[in-house]
Amino acid sequence: MNRNIAAESAYPSDGRSLRVDASLSVGSAGVADRRLTRRSALMLTLLLSLGLWAAIWAAVASLASMVLG
Repeated sequence: MNRNIAAESAYPSDGRSLRVDASLSVGSAGVADRRLTRRSALMLTLLLSLGLWAAIWAAVASLASMVLG
């Protein structure tokens, strides 16, 4: 059995991983855009979460005022 065949099939030598690494480090503008997008996504998630909690507490308060009269 030839061990080189197994090594070649497990680790392709066509350079696909090099192209992926090169595309990630194209420039700082792409990284800044991704950070801005990630930051805005986190802010949107935070605001939606706070809005959901506010709606839950408003519903609880409304139910409590109905029960307690």
